[in-house]
Order: sequence, then C-alpha cells, then structure tokens
Amino acid sequence: MNQAATSSSGAWLATDGTTVPFRDAAVAWALAAHEVLTETATGYGQFVTIEELAERVQEISGVHTDAPTRTWMDAILRKVARRCHGAGEPPLTALCVRANHTVTDSYKYVLELAGLPTPEDLELHAAYARWQCYQACGADIPAGAGVPPLTPKVAARRTKSTPRPAGPAAPEPEPAPAVCPQCFIQLPATGVCEYC
Repeated sequence: MNQAATSSSGAWLATDGTTVPFRDAAVAWALAAHEVLTETATGYGQFVTIEELAERVQEISGVHTDAPTRTWMDAILRKVARRCHGAGEPPLTALCVRANHTVTDSYKYVLELAGLPTPEDLELHAAYARWQCYQACGADIPAGAGVPPLTPKVAARRTKSTPRPAGPAAPEPEPAPAVCPQCFIQLPATGVCEYC
C-alpha cells in the first residue's frame, strides 16, 4: 500500500487547529474525494484536476494540510480506487486529471486492481472509464455520442499531432454543365439550345 508522506506540519482541523494524524486525515480525504468525484460524474464530460480535488477534499472534510499535493493525493486516489473496485462501482478516479488533462499515475492502479494490462492508449481507456462513471451517476449523455470524449487539452494535442496528407490538394470539382431541360443536351455558352 502506498502511504501518504507526512510533512513537518502534518494535518489539522480547520475549525480549531487540532493536529490530525495523517492516517485519519487520509480517511477523511478519501471519503470527501469519493463524494466530489461522484458529484463530478453527474455532469457529462466533467472532470476535476488533482489540485482542484485536493482543495475540495480539504474544504469538505475540514482537515487541512500544507503538504504538497503530490505527496498525499496519490494515496487518497488509491483509497478511492479500492473502494470503487470493492463496491463494483466504476473507477471514479478516471475523473481526476493533472493540469495538462492527462490521467494521474493512480489511474494505472485502477487497471492493476482489475488485473488488466496497461493499454496502449491510456487516455482513451480513461475516457471510456469516465463514460462508465457518467452512466452510473445519471449524467445526461447526448444521444448518438459514439466515442467518449477525451479531455479538452488531450484532444487538442491529438488534433495538432494528427499528420496532414502529403501532396497537392485535391482540385475543386468543376460545376456540372448546364443542359437543355427539353432534350438534355449540353447548352452552349449562350444558354440557348440549338436543337429545340
């Protein structure tokens, strides 16, 4: 199990500054993270960055820390992943992404729990996992939405990196020639049929 690193200041209750052991803080944060991620999944296409999630879990739980997010959020997301896996819920941690909108390293833990290999396209796999979360939490999924959406920054990077076809551009198609409505022979430039 990956445990949260402690900082010199640890964790404390926002109400009165009472020190909270990191183990207890992690439990409170994991419960709050599950709540935030479930709420996030009620809106199709929604996700939350790891920094936003860290702020929200501290606010909801009332337990704060000044430890860097990178030192404790992975452990919280792993707790949420285990809870979801154990309860047969979709992997809510797929809704948590980095600032660049890619899934966090803890998303690989979801695959590990399920006994799945890491896919070639981890971002697309996470998009399908988010889709499952949206379905399970009652999000209004657009009719005919075939492939789950990637996060905006990931989609933008892929659009930029898509190779353009080489060679000259295809010529514009010529307009169809005008024909006589009576005999269907092509009209001369004058537009007057010489046969009718």
